[in-house]
Amino acid sequence: MSVLMAKHIVVVVVCLVLWSASSCATRAHLVLHQSETLTVMLRGLPSGYPALAPFRYARVIEPTDIFAILESLTYEGGSLLRLTQGPRYRVFTRHQADVLAPELSKALNLALPHEVAAFSVSDEEQPRPTRGLAFVHRDELHLILEELHPPWDEGEQKSFQQQGSRWSLVPGDGQRHYASHPGGMGAMTNWIITPLR
Repeated sequence: MSVLMAKHIVVVVVCLVLWSASSCATRAHLVLHQSETLTVMLRGLPSGYPALAPFRYARVIEPTDIFAILESLTYEGGSLLRLTQGPRYRVFTRHQADVLAPELSKALNLALPHEVAAFSVSDEEQPRPTRGLAFVHRDELHLILEELHPPWDEGEQKSFQQQGSRWSLVPGDGQRHYASHPGGMGAMTNWIITPLR
């Protein structure tokens, strides 16, 4: 076998290895769970969000930790008066937090450094889902709600409809909104950051 032929074979093998490695690292959407009330998948961060990747976390993220964070999340409905606060409600029902926490934990532990966990969760009584994204960056869980549908409760539903789609997540203990500028300027009120302990 000539030296030229051997070099050609080496180049082909290297190209095949690089191609297979890149195809594994760029999975478009990897669905981890799909049912009538819950979908969790891994995907890249959609365009329009700040480029924060790579996302990394050295320890395993436990479902109990995710459940505690989901249970703590509240939002505030818009108020008709600018300086007054609107009513506060839980983002997720207990059932939603119960089913979402283990699947979100699994997704975050399996995610590649450029992937986020996209989710959609609802209750059987209220089929309109709440949709969002989650990822870990610098030992903190980032949770972005893209679409919020509160539980089907008459008083809460009236308030939500009356105010239209104006709402904002309320930071709890140790939580904060994502801010695009230092000092909290340009806060995105649908994006909550929670330290992982």
